[in-house]
Amino acid sequence: MAGRFEGTVAAVTGGANGIGRAVVQAFLGAGADVLCIDLVDPPADVAGPHLAALRGDVADAALADRAVAEAVARFGRLDVLVNDAAAYPDAAILDMEPDAWRRVFDVNVTGPFMLCRAFARHRVESGGGGRIVSISTGSTRSPRPAGAAYAASKAALETLSRVLAMELGPHGITANVVSPGYVDVRGWSDRHPDRATPELREALVRSIPLGRAGDPRDIAEAVLFLCSDAAAHISGAVVDVDGGSLAGRYTLAQERP
Repeated sequence: MAGRFEGTVAAVTGGANGIGRAVVQAFLGAGADVLCIDLVDPPADVAGPHLAALRGDVADAALADRAVAEAVARFGRLDVLVNDAAAYPDAAILDMEPDAWRRVFDVNVTGPFMLCRAFARHRVESGGGGRIVSISTGSTRSPRPAGAAYAASKAALETLSRVLAMELGPHGITANVVSPGYVDVRGWSDRHPDRATPELREALVRSIPLGRAGDPRDIAEAVLFLCSDAAAHISGAVVDVDGGSLAGRYTLAQERP
């Protein structure tokens, strides 16, 4: 399996930290060339001839075309786009400022739209084919207080992906979503890895039937599957990687006598 993506070029937004970092490392480990797009450079321990870095904000209207051009200039092509970059400030509806709300949608919806459009244009001009995978969240179906902007933006991203599947399918391009549950990014992120308290982490793990937090590599493996030949006939899907969190009211079982 080490060379299953040899000859493939993937672009990963938000690739310097968290789930994005795991996706970048997984593609590199499987033989792909990778363009990491983020506000910061990827960690030094993943540097190498098969990795290129592009610093920029996905909300910047010029970034999408720059990303495609950089991938083509460095590696000759671009086959895969993974939308992982996200903004998720917590705020109650009564307290959230419009500019903060707009920022979430600029990063989580408009940015992926522009990247998907630039990627799809490149793939169509290259003869078709390609894979788009976007990272969503279980909060689209099980939201929490103070998370309206994040949950609503990711719900929009899921709908965008379904439309992409319909419009781009005739060109051989698939578009899918991976929806994580609670993922513990400690050890995978240099940005706010400890924003959750120990008590919150324990409560989140108690809500997972498999009894453990997700690992960023769990999400990365799902992304690679959707980009592989094994998933050639999957498009418009939302794949939950959450340890069973959305299966039902699991926490009620703990209240039984």
